[in-house]
Amino acid sequence: MSKIIVIGLGPGSPKHVTSEALRHLSAKRPIFFRTMKHPAARYYAAVCKKTYSFDHLYEQSSDFEQVYRTIIIKLTRAAKHYGTVCYAVPGHPSVGEATVERLGNICPRLGIQLQIVEGLSFLEPMLSFLKIDLLDGVTVYDALILDRLKEPCRNHLVIAQVYNRFLASRVKLKLLELYDSDYPVIAVRAAGMPQQLTMEVPLHALDHRAFFNHYTTIYLPPSKAGSIGDLIEIMAKLRSTYGCPWDREQTHQSLRQYLIEEAYEVVAAIDSVSDSSLREELGDLLLQVIFHSQIAGEENRFDFTGVVDTLKEKLIRRHPHVFGNEKAVDASQVKVLWEQIKAEEKNEENNSAVLSVDYTLPALLRAYKLQKSAAGVGFDWPCIKGPLDKAREELLELEEACMNEDRMSIEEEFGDYLFTVVNLARFLGVNPEMALGKAILKFIDRFQYITRQVEQTGRPFSSFSLGELDQWWEEAKKIRKISK
Repeated sequence: MSKIIVIGLGPGSPKHVTSEALRHLSAKRPIFFRTMKHPAARYYAAVCKKTYSFDHLYEQSSDFEQVYRTIIIKLTRAAKHYGTVCYAVPGHPSVGEATVERLGNICPRLGIQLQIVEGLSFLEPMLSFLKIDLLDGVTVYDALILDRLKEPCRNHLVIAQVYNRFLASRVKLKLLELYDSDYPVIAVRAAGMPQQLTMEVPLHALDHRAFFNHYTTIYLPPSKAGSIGDLIEIMAKLRSTYGCPWDREQTHQSLRQYLIEEAYEVVAAIDSVSDSSLREELGDLLLQVIFHSQIAGEENRFDFTGVVDTLKEKLIRRHPHVFGNEKAVDASQVKVLWEQIKAEEKNEENNSAVLSVDYTLPALLRAYKLQKSAAGVGFDWPCIKGPLDKAREELLELEEACMNEDRMSIEEEFGDYLFTVVNLARFLGVNPEMALGKAILKFIDRFQYITRQVEQTGRPFSSFSLGELDQWWEEAKKIRKISK
């Protein structure tokens, strides 16, 4: 069986190499060094036979992912050819070594045995210098794959292998997405070695000095920024015996109205084009998700982590054109693919006549969803003329009911007319709930203009004729058009 022995060379000095690592380095096998820009690598490469380095790959390409792929290909081919090869890396093989992580994933699939020979990592001298206990919580990232960092780190954050000033700039730009520009950063070069140097700067100045080389690591103290974990902890406290009586009494059913209200307030914030309002309302909506998850967790049904996992799996499953082998070049193809996957998930046949109806939705939105579901199984007009003619027909029937002053018929025909108009909206690609919401806001804006004009005259509202009020209405329309 082919085998790759990954050897940790320690943080720098040859004296930090373990006896087991030395035994493998002394064996008469091909040894591949990820880089010779490491004191121990240079020392043992000089006394070993059949040594190779991957430094030339880094010099030829700025695409580190491509470099990693090439290293993996060369190592696995060499293992197949020689039987057993050694791969020597700086520090500990399992700490900040992207190539070793990839080998761990691919070797079992290729039938190659992977052996890890541990070594002292760069982390131990780094933590010793910073006086940090590992048990306090330390998160380590390779500078080349820092995109995995999605939020400010609540642990001590160590970013390794900041090779040069250019990479330091990339790291800084990524961190500025998550941290304030004045956030404190400590850069350490050659930690644990006699030539150790340090630099303490605010984040925005990280790359201002030519400080970086292959031995440079940077450190950020734990962030105090809020996280999802904080929200879950707060909600658990609110629901506890010593928390809030109102929060403790809530159930899924009692919270339904607030969930709907918060969703509508998010829509209103979007329409207001106010970032501060949208940020606040999205937070209120998220609170409802946290609240329901906490209640379910207390009943041992599911928790917020389960909600996230289910959503993550669904997003991946319903986007095979991104995470799989399907192809979709535009939004319309994505929509077709999405509906096919949803149908498969619900074990529905494409020609099924079963409609999906959510009776908890407001009537306008329920009608829209119902008609969309019917259209999904082929019950739809072939062109826009169909719903337009139907809307005219229903309006005539409503007019006839009004002329007959038949209250029951008026209500029925008005409902039919509304239902037809909703279908027309769907056919036009307009969400009727959203359209009506915008129309309401537009009415409020124009009516408030009329109210202000009336107040300026000092006369009561009732003293103005409809014609006079309508003139101000038209003024409001013109003002809004000009402001757009």
